Amino acid sequence: MREKKIIQTPVKIALVLLIALILRSAYAFYAYIHTFKEYKTEIEQVTALDPDGYNRLAVALFERGELSLTPGHLETSREPFYPILLASAHFFFGLSPIVGIALNVLIGVLSCWMTYLVTLSVFQNERVALYSLILAVFFPEWIYFSATMFREPLIILLSLIWIFLWQKYSVSQNSWAYAGMGTTFGLLCLTRSPFIPMGGAFAILAALKIKPKYWARTIGVFLLCAFILEGIWMYRNERILKRWVAGASMGGSVMYLSLLYNYSHPEIPLEAPLSSGKDPVILSVDSQHLTLAKAEPIFYRACLNTLTHHPLVFMSAFFHKVVKLWRPYPNPGWKYPHSFFSLSSLSLIGLFSGGGIMLLGLWGTFLAWRDCYPIGFLILFPVIMSIVYGLYWAVMRYHTTLMVGVIPQAAYAVNALFQKKES
Repeated sequence: MREKKIIQTPVKIALVLLIALILRSAYAFYAYIHTFKEYKTEIEQVTALDPDGYNRLAVALFERGELSLTPGHLETSREPFYPILLASAHFFFGLSPIVGIALNVLIGVLSCWMTYLVTLSVFQNERVALYSLILAVFFPEWIYFSATMFREPLIILLSLIWIFLWQKYSVSQNSWAYAGMGTTFGLLCLTRSPFIPMGGAFAILAALKIKPKYWARTIGVFLLCAFILEGIWMYRNERILKRWVAGASMGGSVMYLSLLYNYSHPEIPLEAPLSSGKDPVILSVDSQHLTLAKAEPIFYRACLNTLTHHPLVFMSAFFHKVVKLWRPYPNPGWKYPHSFFSLSSLSLIGLFSGGGIMLLGLWGTFLAWRDCYPIGFLILFPVIMSIVYGLYWAVMRYHTTLMVGVIPQAAYAVNALFQKKES
């Protein structure tokens, strides 16, 4: 009888990562070609390839040395790290949009590998880690966003690096490890500012695991490194707006607009009330000729007034946003562009892929908790972000980031299923 050939784990990882690269590259190529077939004008093509304008910011940074969509008007409503990273890629490889898409493809593959490392650091089981790698590689939303110039792939990667460092060094007093965590967290906040509250939650969780005499060299170093990065951005924003802005100067308007949003009509844009001429707060902002960035404190006060005087309106919007965040399928308000599938087909794919991973993650969380694995930070991650996005705004792609706190437990559940079958 011939002996069964055993493929070593490093070879398996390399093969699965190669599949990840092929899938993402193939979809990126399809999406890129599809864009030029569907849109005829250069403006339409640029908008389709770069819907949030981060690559345009990167090109402006590269060509003019300023973070600005309009020459002379510096941007404070967009976080800077993703445009800086894109600008760096353009510096070495040219200004073609292919550079930005290729960068996200690479980041997507690295995110799959980091998912493996995070899962391995939590469960100390190569088989479970390999299952998590497979889930990450074939998760449709991660494939899609790796082929766009959205910042989600970068947010996923930075989140995974931060979680990995925490899982690996949480019981040590290694100051360099906490400096790495703080730097990663700072860059994460400079990629998407709603992650800022996670720093406070992390500090509390770390304080519960570390003796007080070591807080300065651990939690202190973490906060210091994060604050240095954030402080540079805050100082720059203060010079422009004459007030401190830790993240992006669009939070107040987005939060208030989400309270006005009609959730029964998802096809209507969030920004629709800005031009309706009906809301008194928006009319007041218009009468003072304020930009949304400068009017942010007014919008925050309006949100507080809504919470105080109309709590049911505030909580109803919060509930709708959280549900939307965790819904694993698209709706008329968020269609996946460049897709071979219809919206109804994508809904089924989302239910089976994202919905399946969520259910497995819930079960895996119970199993991991029962078996005393250190999953506290993995649980905390999506919980805190659900609260933050419930306060501000949630669209379909935002929940792709939260899956980093779900996929490892889903892999643990998959492993439990196979073990039960084998026994």
